Amino acid sequence: MRHLLYTNYESGNSGLSNAIMSIEIGVVLAFLTNRFLVLAGNKSPPANLVSYGGRVNNDRRSRVTDLIELPVPWGEPGEIDLSLLPSQELADRKLMDSMFYLPGTVDIGSADAHSFARGRGLWLCETEAMAQLPVLKVSEDPVSPKPASGPATRRCNLGFYSYFFYFDNETRRAVYRVLQRMQAKKPYAELAKRVAAELGIFNAVHMRRGDFKVTYGVTVLDRQPWEAIDAMEKHFSRNERLLICTDERDDPFFNELKSAWTDHVFIDHHILDQYGAEFAQLPQHDNIALAYLSQLVAAESQDFIGTMTSTFTSMIQRYRGNRGKAEPFKFLWNELPEPGERSERGRHPVSECIPLDNGVMIEEFEGPYSWNHYSPLINPAWMREWPESFLTETVLETGALAQAESPTLMNSSRHVETTEALLLFEGLRVRIISTVPGLAFRLSEMFHRGERNAQGSVIAEFGIDQAGDGFTLSRNGQVHCEVRRQADIPAALVNELVPILTHARKRHSWLPGMVFGQAGRTFLYTGDTGSADDAIADALCSAGWELLADTAIPVKAKSCEVIPFARCSWPRGASARITQAPRQLDAIVHGSQRLHSKDAIAPLSPAVAAAELIGQSKDFEFDRERAVERLCALVEQIPAFELSFSGAARVPRLLGFLATMERRSPAVATAPGTAA
Repeated sequence: MRHLLYTNYESGNSGLSNAIMSIEIGVVLAFLTNRFLVLAGNKSPPANLVSYGGRVNNDRRSRVTDLIELPVPWGEPGEIDLSLLPSQELADRKLMDSMFYLPGTVDIGSADAHSFARGRGLWLCETEAMAQLPVLKVSEDPVSPKPASGPATRRCNLGFYSYFFYFDNETRRAVYRVLQRMQAKKPYAELAKRVAAELGIFNAVHMRRGDFKVTYGVTVLDRQPWEAIDAMEKHFSRNERLLICTDERDDPFFNELKSAWTDHVFIDHHILDQYGAEFAQLPQHDNIALAYLSQLVAAESQDFIGTMTSTFTSMIQRYRGNRGKAEPFKFLWNELPEPGERSERGRHPVSECIPLDNGVMIEEFEGPYSWNHYSPLINPAWMREWPESFLTETVLETGALAQAESPTLMNSSRHVETTEALLLFEGLRVRIISTVPGLAFRLSEMFHRGERNAQGSVIAEFGIDQAGDGFTLSRNGQVHCEVRRQADIPAALVNELVPILTHARKRHSWLPGMVFGQAGRTFLYTGDTGSADDAIADALCSAGWELLADTAIPVKAKSCEVIPFARCSWPRGASARITQAPRQLDAIVHGSQRLHSKDAIAPLSPAVAAAELIGQSKDFEFDRERAVERLCALVEQIPAFELSFSGAARVPRLLGFLATMERRSPAVATAPGTAA
């Protein structure tokens, strides 16, 4: 008999879901190589041991093999002595950096294989020489202390099976049928089904305790309960029951959540309160068994949102996909630090480096596999699960992988004029499909495009079509608005884009107005534009100022930069070239046209300036608290002025000092010649 000596991740000293993931790889390798699985490190996963008033028994804690059926013959090293048999290691590095392929005729040099690899270089298979040996090993390096920050680099056996195994359809079909049999043992599956059925219709959230306790690799201390509530309200009705997966029910962090959803259930306590006798009769009734039951029940929810980088969340998402709930995976918030910043235990700053749209990761790239689409900051081996893991009917019947996570945005096979990368904003792209002759090109000249071939998330796809005497603007096939004039389309498009970009990039304030530059100085103008729509812009551009952007201006409060996002007007004297690069903001001017009054300009205090800007902010209705915080921070750094004018022709002289003004704090900013 030939054997596969496989070491469970961290020799069993890992969380429940990590242990399941690792054992799955061992099971599949044993099946593919037709070997008897010898499972080393088959231990109870360490856990946060909650006493639950003595209602759980941790004297004999569950192992994965106590809870889940293994669909291959297996044993443990203590039962079989392999020490004297010839053996060889399958790999010399972490499995998450490797790939196993079968059959040997698979072309691992193809474009598809390159996409599957996503930068990994080690392709593994059982060679003829290995096949002759009695023992094939998949070992781990000896455990060493974890570094203070960052991941361990030693060889270890962790990863999602969909990202590790590269198959043809016939092999995949056989493997996934084996995995289908790796299910919860009958007593646990039956109790979980009963609990879920008797809960009725419910939504579920998994909030890893590390989100509000100091643990490795999560943004803990900056996260607030209202952020979780805001993310959940995008998907869950407060009138529907909410199931909460956590072992920290009594932590004050959850108080606001419990108030928001009065019909809430903490699933671990619910099982013990309502099914205590049944739980006590299970073969295992410890913390691990209770956590596993919680996963199984959460997978039956109507909708689910979880914690990014949590494999506990990932397994719930996979189980839901296996049950035909093929919605995009949703997350409460981004967990990762900004590129280049240190991942500090519970204390690295909140970051938006993984863009989310209503909790769903925004695609940034293209490719045949789901993991090709997202930020390279995501480690596909463990930071999240993929739809390619779903044991769908199609996979089980044909071996063809489940479809990618995101639905097709729009059918672009029709003969239309299209513009790719019409807009490139902070690594995000918007695609326009238009049947109006020449419109897509004209729009591409109005919006910030960045490099023509630059890659970025395709966060939205819009269709613009003529409808009778007017035009319709659609997103994902749904008409969002109608306009009468073609000239009104850019502003309508901006109104649709700002909410999307606000959710995807949360470090900007969005203000209506115009941005002008001259002699290395830049100012933001808001308020009245003159008796004619472009009167102020006409006057300033004729006087040598450059109109950089208008309509909606994204401003980074932290760095005091404005980004030329769109320019929908073409005043006299304006350059035909749209400046692409962000510009340092030197001043903010709020203008008011007052006929028959003196022209004047005077400094505004930060408090008054903030009040003026908050009233105009385009992102205030989508992100109120952050919008106020950003604008207050901005006016504390940038001088603001109140401009009163009777006619636009006088404005360039009044604002002339801005071109030579030294950068200074708002408290000492002054405007020379304040009246005329």
